[in-house]
Amino acid sequence: MSNARLMIVEDNEEVAQMLVLFLGSRGYKVSAAPDGAAARRVVREALPNLILMDVGLPDTDGYELLREFRQSLRTRYIPAIFLTQRNKKSDRLIGLELGADDFITKPFDLEELFLRVQNAVQRATRENLSDPHTGLPTGRVAREEMAAAKAQSDRAVLEFRLRSMSDFRDFYGALAGADLLRYAALMMNRTLNALGAADDFLGQLDENTFIVVTAPEQADLIRRTIVERFNADAVQHYNLGEVIGADKIKVREPSGKEYVLPLVRLDASRLK
Repeated sequence: MSNARLMIVEDNEEVAQMLVLFLGSRGYKVSAAPDGAAARRVVREALPNLILMDVGLPDTDGYELLREFRQSLRTRYIPAIFLTQRNKKSDRLIGLELGADDFITKPFDLEELFLRVQNAVQRATRENLSDPHTGLPTGRVAREEMAAAKAQSDRAVLEFRLRSMSDFRDFYGALAGADLLRYAALMMNRTLNALGAADDFLGQLDENTFIVVTAPEQADLIRRTIVERFNADAVQHYNLGEVIGADKIKVREPSGKEYVLPLVRLDASRLK
């Protein structure tokens, strides 16, 4: 999958830079974290499609870091591969028991590494575990988390639905549509980081429908904030668009031909 986002957690600067350059040359968008503290921050802010991590880190153990990610609803389903000098069977078993998708020992072959990364990302998409554009848990995973939350008195469920996305994609293309979905996911994630809690859940029921599971006392504030921020910024995604009224925009093709499109809008409802 091209343009997938990877996070490298590696304290050896030379190894990290080599991986950033190599995987970046293969079409991935790669960020690097030198320790556990930076990795926690990046994974919460950037929502990577896959984490490639060392076991031995200066401030924590890679196993403990993965354990933390697997315990959090927002990072539980991100594929993870260990890349380490540890090559004992017991080391591999510990990683796999924690939920790692693969275990690669150093020194490694770059082409083999690329294929294993590619397979892990594609497997998550194929098994409907995460959305390829946003990196959010989707499909069965999102439905299960929503059903579990509805059975708990201390959880609220919010649904957010994008309107007029088909008109936007038809005019600007699939890539621009994917970028808009990614923007929506990151904005929602930033809002949860600011107003919610670490165990809040953010996922997608389908391409244009997002869900948030949060505390009941924060639900209305989170709902209003997300809707207001998205709808206020929506016009920025239209190149040289001219707003007409409250919900339409005039756009122009390179040939000069003009069209009037409905603005993409985000609606929200509280399901519980």
